[in-house]
Amino acid sequence: MKKETEDGTIYREPDFTCKAKTVTNKDQILEKIMLGEEEILNRIADWLSEGSQWVIDEILDHYLNIVSYQPLRGNSYIPLPQELRNSKKGLINLQNDDNKCLLWCHVRHLNPEKVHPERIKLNDKEFSKKLDYSGITFPVQIKDVAKIELQNKININIFGYESKRLYPIRVSNEKYSEHLELLLIQKEDKNHCLH
Repeated sequence: MKKETEDGTIYREPDFTCKAKTVTNKDQILEKIMLGEEEILNRIADWLSEGSQWVIDEILDHYLNIVSYQPLRGNSYIPLPQELRNSKKGLINLQNDDNKCLLWCHVRHLNPEKVHPERIKLNDKEFSKKLDYSGITFPVQIKDVAKIELQNKININIFGYESKRLYPIRVSNEKYSEHLELLLIQKEDKNHCLH
């Protein structure tokens, strides 16, 4: 930045940054970059609008930091933490060993059982054939949940649990009449979805 004064030209090198953006799907990259660019341009405009008579002279650096992460996936049965085991909390911890916990939660949501709802029964396996999971690999990745929503006309929200607190991992943007709320718990290198 430069500014003309009575004593000559003054130069400054201010930094303009934007907040970190989380991208969980490659389709979001361009949108997040544009949001970051808009945020930076707004900060520059705010700085210039203070009547300081500064003008942009030269852009010295422009960089993008990228941090990779291991996406969460629902796998197989994990015993619940002690504080979540109370049946009054309304959680159903389906006992599966086939990496299809999201599918079984979906089945239990649409096909409720009063007696031992945590058990996957023969009628659940038959019911699962009515659902459209074509093109989905198991364990399901978070990025594939939108496809499941579209194919089955259901909203799916996923929450995490850590330090006795719930937090959102994925909130559906869809507007279907069916809603499935899932809790994703982790233990060591294993993840599990609960209904």
